[in-house]
Formats: sequence, structure tokens, C-alpha cells
Amino acid sequence: MATHIGLVSQNLSLDYLLNPVTAAEFLCTHWEKEPLLINRNDVEYYASLPGLDNIEELITTTSTGMVRSTQDVSAIRSDRNGTLSKLDIPLNANGIPDIQGAYRAYSDGYTIVVNGVHRRSAAIAGLSRSLERTLHHPIGANLYLTPLDGQGFSPHMDTHDVFILQLHGSKEWHVGSPSTDLPLISAGHGPLELTDFRKFTLNPGDTLYLPRGFPHEALTSNSSSLHLTIGIHAYRWLDFMVEALGVLAEEDIHFRKALPPGFLDSSLLAQVPELVNRLAASLKKDFPTERAKVRLAAKLLRKPMAAGSGHFRSLDLISSLTEESVVVRSSDLLCCVRADSDEVLIEFATNFVSGPLFLESTFKFVAEHERFTVRELTGELSTEDKIDIVSRLISEGLLQCVEKNQEGDK
Repeated sequence: MATHIGLVSQNLSLDYLLNPVTAAEFLCTHWEKEPLLINRNDVEYYASLPGLDNIEELITTTSTGMVRSTQDVSAIRSDRNGTLSKLDIPLNANGIPDIQGAYRAYSDGYTIVVNGVHRRSAAIAGLSRSLERTLHHPIGANLYLTPLDGQGFSPHMDTHDVFILQLHGSKEWHVGSPSTDLPLISAGHGPLELTDFRKFTLNPGDTLYLPRGFPHEALTSNSSSLHLTIGIHAYRWLDFMVEALGVLAEEDIHFRKALPPGFLDSSLLAQVPELVNRLAASLKKDFPTERAKVRLAAKLLRKPMAAGSGHFRSLDLISSLTEESVVVRSSDLLCCVRADSDEVLIEFATNFVSGPLFLESTFKFVAEHERFTVRELTGELSTEDKIDIVSRLISEGLLQCVEKNQEGDK
């Protein structure tokens, strides 16, 4: 089985968050290493993202891919002595968070936390998808609205990297040094003491990157604050090895056998060498690198996010497709093309299109090109075949039509 990830063109997503720092510089000097503060002095920089006036809508709107619960919206407050209080915002009879309850909590000094806003906001979903396409790691997003002279969480550390985007007001961040480099998820999120720290002040339009493991806290003073936290839940080499071992277990019964009954009271040393030798033989011969990547890609592509906009317009145009019609694939959409002995699939955003193996080069072309005419599709296909394939990809949500008055220069 082979896998092919669509080539990432130079897009604005990661650069947008990092400007004026380049993505290459960030990945070389800060990614998983050091915090990065970007002060822009531009209050309109994040104007395309939800702001203070959109919070009520995000609290009460439907969430994609999950049943609403009291975990959707919560309220947290840390007193100056470090005591953390948390309130769940109750759901009303229609399953919608009680906005009046959120108002009361905020008035009492609580930070309002709107979890999973990438499942509610098309703009935040687009940014999250774009980051996933660039980084190939799962992305999630939460909003935090803190009243003046307030603090949400007490000092703590996260086991995922974050970009913090300041949308309204200002907030002071205290960031310490990690006690463990790149902690695993099992390290937990318990409270910490923060005695020696750096101060970072964020104003509207600013960005702060924190690698996982750096303890931190955030406080407001004479203004309220709204910030968006983009969480990067990175696939680690450990995750890759787990997927690879899963593939090996499908092929080798020795990895599927149960541990011996009563194993907690006995030694396993006698059985371990054989398994290690089998694993070593796989490393030398045919370690399932590509299949492990496919399994990680499948997890990434199944993540639900809010839909974009304007696709019904493209559906209306399918009947008028010709070989000169121009179609586009969103630059923020990650595609994965994979083939086995029976068929080829192009997977994207919780969906896929499959076909016979001779379409592999055609699907790879789609994954590598963000804009093309129907005629340019590769493969030994008739004009009618190309129109049929493009029609299917539009119907399933991967491609969109470009109307005549929007085509311009290619």
C-alpha cells in the first residue's frame, strides 16, 4: 500500500500567525524548544476571527460532530491565593448553554471558556484546517474571555503546544521553565508553583507560542481579555510506533497473543526476547512506515470541524461543467491519496472518494493542485470521464467551481 500527501503550497496560515517571523525560522528555532512572542501593534490583525461581540453566538450555536454537554462552555476563576474554582454552565431544556448563567459567572469574576470553537466557527475551522495541512498534526481551538483584574487557570503546564492569539483587550502571561522537556499526555495538567518566570504582555493582534511543558499563568489588570488558544496535539514518535506495531500485529499472531494469565505475579522476561527479535527483523526487512502513516492520516482526517461556506453555489454549477471549467481545492484542505491492491482513495475532511487503481495519478494530481481546468486532469481519461470525476469530487465536498466572472488569470 502506498500513501501520498498533497504537496503544501506556500500558504498564509502559519505565516499569518507568525508574521513577520517566517515559518522556516520558527520551525528551526522555536518549535518544541522556546516560547515566541510576536508584538504587532495592529489591533485589526485578527479582525477576520470572532471577537468580543461574537461570544454569545459561539456559546449558543450548534457544535459539529458531538452532542452538546456542560463541557462545551465552562467558567473558571483563580483567586490570588491560588484557589481554583470551576463552574459548569448548565444546558437549558433545548440543550443550549444557559447564556444568562454565563453572564452571571463572568460578572462574578469567572473566565468564560468556550471549548472546541473549531467545531462552531467557520473562520476558526479554516485556520485550524490550514494548520493541519501544513503541520500534519491535529489542531483544536478554545476561546477564553477573562474579566478585568481576573485570572482563569492557576499556574499549570499543558502537554500540547499552543498558539495564543490576542483578540481583545490585554493580558499578561508569566512563563516559567519546564521541569520535563516535551512531557507526554500522561504527565497531567495539575497546578504548579511559578516562582521564576518571564513576562509577556499580549495586546490585540499579538501572538504567543508556547511549547508543551512550559508552566504558565495569565492575568488581566485594567481591561478584559479575549484570546483564542490554538492547540497543536502533536503526533509523537511514540504514536507512530504504536500504529506501526498495530500493523505488525495484524500480520504476526505473536503480537496478538494475550499476556499469560496471572502475568502480574510472574516474570515476562522469558517471552520478551522473542518479540524483540521479531520487531528487530521487521526493522531490517520491511518496517510498515507507510501503513503507519496512513493510520495516523486517517485519524487526522476524521476530526470534525465547522463547514466552510459557499459550496451550494458550486453544486448548482455541476450541470454546466465543461473541459474548460476551472475548479479549485481549498488551500487549507489536507488530502491523502492511498492505494491498495483493489482500489485507490482520496481522503479529506471526514470524507473520501474511491475508484479503480488507474485513477491513482488523477487523484494525486488533485491532491497536488489547488486550481486547474477539468481538461488538465491526468490519466488516460476521456473528456466525459474527467467531467464525471470532477463532478463527483464537487458533490463530495473536495472541489469547488469557479464562476466565469471569477476566473481571471490562472
